[in-house]
Amino acid sequence: DYILMSYCIEKNIAVVGFCRGMQMLAVVSGAEMIQDIPVHFSNLNKEYLYQHRNEKSTPESYRDYVPHDVSVVKDSLAYKIYQKELLTGCPSWHHQAVLNVDGTNLVISGSVDTNSEKMIEIIEHTGKDFIIGFQFHPEAAVVKHLQGADNAADFMDYDTALLVFESLIDTIS
Repeated sequence: DYILMSYCIEKNIAVVGFCRGMQMLAVVSGAEMIQDIPVHFSNLNKEYLYQHRNEKSTPESYRDYVPHDVSVVKDSLAYKIYQKELLTGCPSWHHQAVLNVDGTNLVISGSVDTNSEKMIEIIEHTGKDFIIGFQFHPEAAVVKHLQGADNAADFMDYDTALLVFESLIDTIS
């Protein structure tokens, strides 16, 4: 995936990365990563309430996505896609994250406040047509709505979740 991401960036091939895909975009671009969010917050002497991934209460319990809101930067590709400054109910399930994009060709176009710490949720590659990474999972919201999950209403609505996929298709067609 490292070689593929590097190739896509070099050739300006449209990319949408979710979760690990965003993290790979960040690593390939030279961004600094948080290897484990709970450890990161512990090192900051701050409480972490697992806003980015549910913790199992027992070994056999089900771990589901956690919904949270993401602030979107105006005049970003993400804003052009969603036409909103706030995305609500973004499905999240990760323990790693991008810490910063300093010194890279990436810009932060979406974030969430987590216990007074800005957590990066959307990044974009500057100088490229359509290379964007989302730390959250719009595809999970689509599935929850299609399957009629009991908690589907907790997550972004179906039409909003589809917008990134429609934008990618419009870009490559």
